[in-house]
Amino acid sequence: MFVYSFGERGAFGQVLLGLDQLGLQNYQTFFIPEGMSILQTLWVTVAWFLEWVTPTTFHLTDAEPTAYVQLTIRSIWYGIIATLVCVAVGYPAAYYVAKLAPERHRNLLLALIVLPYWASYLVRIYAVKLLLARNGIVPSLIGALPFVSEPPSLLYNNFSVEFGLIYIWLPFMILPAYASIEQIDFTMQEAAMDLGADRLDAFLRVTFPLSLPGVVAGSILVFIPSVGAYVIPELLGGPNNATIGRFIASQFGAAGNWPLGAAASFVLMAIMMGSIWIYLKRAGGGLA
Repeated sequence: MFVYSFGERGAFGQVLLGLDQLGLQNYQTFFIPEGMSILQTLWVTVAWFLEWVTPTTFHLTDAEPTAYVQLTIRSIWYGIIATLVCVAVGYPAAYYVAKLAPERHRNLLLALIVLPYWASYLVRIYAVKLLLARNGIVPSLIGALPFVSEPPSLLYNNFSVEFGLIYIWLPFMILPAYASIEQIDFTMQEAAMDLGADRLDAFLRVTFPLSLPGVVAGSILVFIPSVGAYVIPELLGGPNNATIGRFIASQFGAAGNWPLGAAASFVLMAIMMGSIWIYLKRAGGGLA
């Protein structure tokens, strides 16, 4: 695949790897809009991203990065949101199971966390699809509220994609965080409280830093598959929720452009490896 990423697509979909075809043309197509320099491309990409993520209506440029770069940024954004929500939901759950739940119930709670994985990945995604459909349970319950005039549309949009990512990968955050919290000697938190810290300060200064390796490990396990997800955006997303995973699949499938698909695959791999390396160096501590 790495060699294919430097080749060209033939007239009938074959991969051409002759000396005349080998080059960086697929990476250039991926990153650089036609007629732009590298510096212009960087500025346009940054400006487009700022306009995309901010709620304000300020306008920096009329140009846009390539559609492939936009797909990549959207996929990374999906991964970041899914990871943050999984941390916010998964860490308290892991803390409860490891520290607050009665010891006789811990094995049962852990079994309930992993129980969904006894069912097929695809079956669980279709279950989410049924829950969020127009006549599904969730919209029906929301529509039954007295201040809601009609059930909301929760499927084939950003919400359904993020919901699916969070639902599928949440246990991958809970379990590493639980394993890390369980190994903490909580007498250190009690010692901090004896020295004048309140419960919140002791948690933030003692317990959470000691559990950070589990949080980092869980974040990586959520972020990587969320950025490269294909099945979840394909089944739960709409035309406006295309991701880099869906694009890569289409290049190796219907489009038949293996060189461009291979280049996109390695771009995604490089971005994720770089992000993970930075994350481990900054937040992973002993994991780096």
